[in-house]
Amino acid sequence: MMGSIGASYGRCAPFESAISIALHEALIAVNARWEGLFGHEVEMAERHVMAEAGEDLTAVIAAMAESGVTTVITSIDEDSLIAAMPAFVEAGMAVIDVFTSGMSVRAPDVLTSNMLIRLAPNDLAIASLYAEAAWAGSGSKSGAPGTVAFVSEDTAQGHSLLHELTQILEPAGGQVVAEHFYGFGEIGELDAVVAKVLKTPPALLVVNGGPEAGPFLSALYAATLDEDERPTVVVPTRLGPAASVDYVDAELLPECLSSATGYVPGTDLQVDHVNMMLNVDPDLQRTGYAYSQQGYDAVILACLAAQDALSAEGVDISASIGKILTGTQECTDFGDCRSILRAGLSADERATIRFTGRMGALELGAAKDARTGAIRTFTWSDAQEIQRGTSEDFDAGS
Repeated sequence: MMGSIGASYGRCAPFESAISIALHEALIAVNARWEGLFGHEVEMAERHVMAEAGEDLTAVIAAMAESGVTTVITSIDEDSLIAAMPAFVEAGMAVIDVFTSGMSVRAPDVLTSNMLIRLAPNDLAIASLYAEAAWAGSGSKSGAPGTVAFVSEDTAQGHSLLHELTQILEPAGGQVVAEHFYGFGEIGELDAVVAKVLKTPPALLVVNGGPEAGPFLSALYAATLDEDERPTVVVPTRLGPAASVDYVDAELLPECLSSATGYVPGTDLQVDHVNMMLNVDPDLQRTGYAYSQQGYDAVILACLAAQDALSAEGVDISASIGKILTGTQECTDFGDCRSILRAGLSADERATIRFTGRMGALELGAAKDARTGAIRTFTWSDAQEIQRGTSEDFDAGS
């Protein structure tokens, strides 16, 4: 019995539909295609969607526990996850989170009791990629190597990413030369933010927010043009998942996104995954599939971990997830992976699997955050149409 908790507010909102669909479709596949687990259908309690920040999830978790839920898949913000973890732990539930990246979730005073697994790259991994770009991105029209301007929504995740970026840059002689935090969707007076960024042009600009990034980058580009309409400052820019969208209808200046690169967690999308999602909601072709790979794989991972542990208890599922990602026999779907595990039991030996799902190969670190994995990147045409880039690996260390 599984549960799931999402959110329809703030930075979680753009991804709620895709994640919810992916969970539902994975559950259908496990039951209809592979006949469930241990001879029974896998069930999922009704999804709870938080409508506002600060909602107390204690009663929701208690109701899930009463109905027999042992594993919960979450896609909520960092503060909400931190607040809910004691109730999850007390209920003995494994928590597979597909969304958060903030390091506040892994602070020493946050009670997780080894029950929390996170599938998206954390801020340490993303900051490492940004820092690498800051050292490599300096050019004749941008700032000194290792300098970064940081523009972000004022969230726990935003402050976490800035902290990790600073921790990486400063020991090597780099620095954050400008920072600006703002409320959800409201970046502030554009001219003022542009002036802050251009006061000391950086080697890299990080915009850690949503679609408001487009108008901001258009205003930034306009401020750099000389009398011949040529940019005097060109700063490579990195955009987060919520800003990695199509800007065709946003009426931006041509070429204002020519130096921007966006990303979402996960490797290249499989055709089967895209078709599965579009069959449910054709609008996803416009809004994107971010975090849906993690959502789909979270269901499969929970079932495979239960099969590996021969137990549906949360503590056993949590303990097995790391093992099934790093075993010896490679497999890519629930049926094949389960067959390997069952064959090992029949032969009276413990077979180990290395599951590579729709988000690509993944390994967990000691804290059960994603240690290694993949992201896919995006660029934009002169008409502001989003273009698929390349997949690249991330590594958060141990």
